[in-house]
Amino acid sequence: MKTVRLSESLKYDIRKEARKKFNKTNPKKEYPTDGYSILVRYGVIDKLEQTKKYFSELWGRSLPTEQPDTVTIKGDWTEFRVDEDGADYEVTDEHQFGLPLANVEVPSFLTRYGDYYLNVPSEDETFVECMSVRMFNDKLEQQEREYVDKLATAINKFSTLNQLVKNAPYIKDLVPQERLQKMHEKDDRKARAKEQAELAEHELADLREVLLEDKLMGDD
Repeated sequence: MKTVRLSESLKYDIRKEARKKFNKTNPKKEYPTDGYSILVRYGVIDKLEQTKKYFSELWGRSLPTEQPDTVTIKGDWTEFRVDEDGADYEVTDEHQFGLPLANVEVPSFLTRYGDYYLNVPSEDETFVECMSVRMFNDKLEQQEREYVDKLATAINKFSTLNQLVKNAPYIKDLVPQERLQKMHEKDDRKARAKEQAELAEHELADLREVLLEDKLMGDD
């Protein structure tokens, strides 16, 4: 069995595979995808139709519109945290989430960078759901970082893949197959060393005789 050094590139491959398996077994939640429903709920669709109608009646031409791909909802969210002294305090931040939107014509002056923005109250059901998804996914990401950091600390205590696999056989599931194959190859270093010694004995015999004779003759 050959000795395979735990190089930085191999450690990176192990960490990368560990992340993939963590994400596979701990899938993130998906955000809501129906941007149209929230526009209906706040009467935006009706207002858009009325705006286009009034503009046409007033100016005798169609209102310039765009079809945004996203409706971005924005709202404030208050969290209670604990400081270093154990005291509770409130933190309120603005959060925004992009929801897919299709086939909705919005007046161009109401869009920004191709999106339509809508302020919603913090108790809005879609906004609350989005915040729940974000907090869940943020917690998962933190767990992933801790998981990978712990793994990195552990494998840094080993200098070879052989040592690592011997002490933690299950780690093989994270190791690239070609590295495992290399580790299981027959180590022929002893055979090569013997071959080289025999080569030197045969090919350098004349040199050895000359050097020996020179040493016996001593300095002139």
